[in-house]
Amino acid sequence: MSELPPALVTYFEARARQREQDIDTRLAELTPRERSLVRDAAVMGYVQGRLDERARVDYPKDTQITRMVVYAALREDEGYAILRGAAHQYIEPEEGE
Repeated sequence: MSELPPALVTYFEARARQREQDIDTRLAELTPRERSLVRDAAVMGYVQGRLDERARVDYPKDTQITRMVVYAALREDEGYAILRGAAHQYIEPEEGE
């Protein structure tokens, strides 16, 4: 396997730093209670989604799961409005969503 060009490695490193900064920024805007709720929901969702593989999977730490979920929500254009910071009040989804 050949090594990546230095410019590409630099780009990937910069993008990784930006992702971490975006996550930190969003989490800092939440209250401690909101961060706790996000963490609990993110971790339980991850665990529930992997139950069929429980015997064979090493789960990441809770903080890593939470950060993965926050970043995934930040990348969405629709949905997850509270977590994305696009809305400040929860609105019940329409039936069937």
